[in-house]
Amino acid sequence: MIPIVWLGLAGVAISAYVWYTHVTDGPVVCLGSGCGTVIRSEYGRLLSIPNGALGVLYFGLVALTPLLERSLLPEARSLMLIPTSIALVLYLYLTYLQFFVLQAVCNWCLMSAGLTLLIFGVLIFR
Repeated sequence: MIPIVWLGLAGVAISAYVWYTHVTDGPVVCLGSGCGTVIRSEYGRLLSIPNGALGVLYFGLVALTPLLERSLLPEARSLMLIPTSIALVLYLYLTYLQFFVLQAVCNWCLMSAGLTLLIFGVLIFR
């Protein structure tokens, strides 16, 4: 399978978990203790939409890019640079918030940011 599909599917899985933990009250599995703090903070939503839900949408589109490119939209890969660039800027801001405002780190959030950076690289260099 194409790397971008795997990256997108990994992002969907991580984002779905983040979304689930955002809307439930249970414990958050985390490498440290900051995930619940970050995910359930006031910064865990954008325009009242949980960040995890936005991640599922974004990474789902990424995973579908090769299919869209082959069947409906030949320029899908180039067009995915737009939401990927926006996601990178958003992740940069959210990472800043984790370290300097919330002073809590979420490994799931950082993995999503890393996946987005890898996706950007795949889109640019492939």
